[in-house]
Amino acid sequence: MKKFSLVIPCYNECKNINLLLKTLEEILSNKDYIEIIIVDNGSNDETLNAISNSALFKNKLIKLIKIIKNIGYGHGIKNGIKNATGNVIGWCHGDLQTSIKDVILLYENNINTLEKTNCVIKGSRINRSLFDSFFTKAMAILVSFIFNLKISDINAQPKIFPRKFLNLLKNAPDDFSLDLFFLLQAKNNKYNIIESPLVWHDRKFGDAKGGGSLYLKLKLTLRTLAYLVKLKKRGLDGNNYT
Repeated sequence: MKKFSLVIPCYNECKNINLLLKTLEEILSNKDYIEIIIVDNGSNDETLNAISNSALFKNKLIKLIKIIKNIGYGHGIKNGIKNATGNVIGWCHGDLQTSIKDVILLYENNINTLEKTNCVIKGSRINRSLFDSFFTKAMAILVSFIFNLKISDINAQPKIFPRKFLNLLKNAPDDFSLDLFFLLQAKNNKYNIIESPLVWHDRKFGDAKGGGSLYLKLKLTLRTLAYLVKLKKRGLDGNNYT
């Protein structure tokens, strides 16, 4: 069993995948307590081939989970988590907008807290544009209004949690609402949410799948609002989220 399992979902990231693999190679060269699980989330480009042909995969230094059809961001992460063996588990996007090295450092700096207390850890994005920050704050205001809970930068990466928290993710959604679900479950079950500021990097290639353009941001906001209303109707008892 590894100490820390990091799930990295990838969907049509063939132009970024070599950068990701190079970063992982550097990390795994001297950190054998880390388990890396890459989820190809139904890509229809060369992402899967690039991962499966890599030395990291051939030498069994990373796990590869293949999703045939893309059902959603959350579905890919949930499948990765099912295959995690670590005492502590986390997920982070494969586009390198959040540095994987920063994610590992965040885990290392909070090992004792994660193992001894009821807490989860999330990133808080800095160095973002005013345009992006506006939608992030609008989302936090919606959550505060509907649930009377203060949760900031909902979709920031990574999310890191102790293995026992898996029980609270059984009914997690298959789409981008997973991040919101995760934080609501933490709040509702009295877990301390530790936020850590991490630099947000521009993508080298491609567009963000969840909200890169104005259209996608509006779509994500409306979908999240609908999900919030659905959760509110069901009640926050920690088990009825679907």
